[in-house]
Amino acid sequence: MQVFLNTLKEFLYLFTELSVLFIAISFLVSIINQKYEGIFKKQLAGDKISSYFKAIFLGALTPFCSCSTIPLLRAFLEAKVKLSVALAYLFTSPLINPIIFSMLFVAFGLKLSLTYVVFLIFLIFIISFVFSKFKEESFLKHIPKNTKSNIFTQTTTHNLSNLVFKQKSCCTNTQDKSKNIMINYKELFKESLKNYKKLLPYMVVAVFIGAFIYGFIPQEILQKYLNGNEILSIVLAAFLGIFLYLRVETIIPIGLALLQMGISQGVIMSFLIAGTGCSLPELILLKQMFKMNFLFLFVMIILGVAISFGVFINLI
Repeated sequence: MQVFLNTLKEFLYLFTELSVLFIAISFLVSIINQKYEGIFKKQLAGDKISSYFKAIFLGALTPFCSCSTIPLLRAFLEAKVKLSVALAYLFTSPLINPIIFSMLFVAFGLKLSLTYVVFLIFLIFIISFVFSKFKEESFLKHIPKNTKSNIFTQTTTHNLSNLVFKQKSCCTNTQDKSKNIMINYKELFKESLKNYKKLLPYMVVAVFIGAFIYGFIPQEILQKYLNGNEILSIVLAAFLGIFLYLRVETIIPIGLALLQMGISQGVIMSFLIAGTGCSLPELILLKQMFKMNFLFLFVMIILGVAISFGVFINLI
């Protein structure tokens, strides 16, 4: 009975957290788009090397969990940002951010924290750039273009231009340009709610899976099976991380406890990367936009990154 109550409690907590995050992120980004029209699309446009690092930098500034990256990823794709550049953001956001770096620094020290960031930036850039060599249609499902004021898309229709913002005369001082934009917050919030309703069935299933795993897989299993052969333990840690839906504020304290039990840093980092970088709930949400071949590649990439960094840490 207690396990069931814990699972229900986790379900309600995760569902509320992700729902608030999704609506808030969509609403906030819509406002930013209206205020600074086209700036993100312009910065991430094309297949230039700088576009990848800008996407990585943006991902590193957004401390979202793997599921919470979905609204912004969808916004990039709807704004016709190249898939490979958008993926640089997708891979980075849950893995590199100020929260992770701060907690890693406190738990494991500066050397490992900096190694973690540099290693992942380099690997994410390489992986994302490789995707640019393939046709986007091979991985993407059709994403309908939203005719309303969407995240990171410019509002060009006559009705919406009057509804969302008004520009003064071209003779107006350019320094006051941002003040000339009248944002209809109510309309943008309604649009965020509509997008949320479309995602709601997927979110319910995703959160249920995460809560079920959380409630029925005790942490003692992690301690029991991660303290054996180094290479095997690193691989096992990565697979366990994929199946356990854990937020970074949960996974790093678990990692610190495992470290105190004598489990190597390589095993712990493999577990951390896989656990924060990918999850079953996230894959369910991504299935809206991507074909199955990409979902398979996505899982393999996260596993590969987790295992390779775990081995790398144990070698240095």
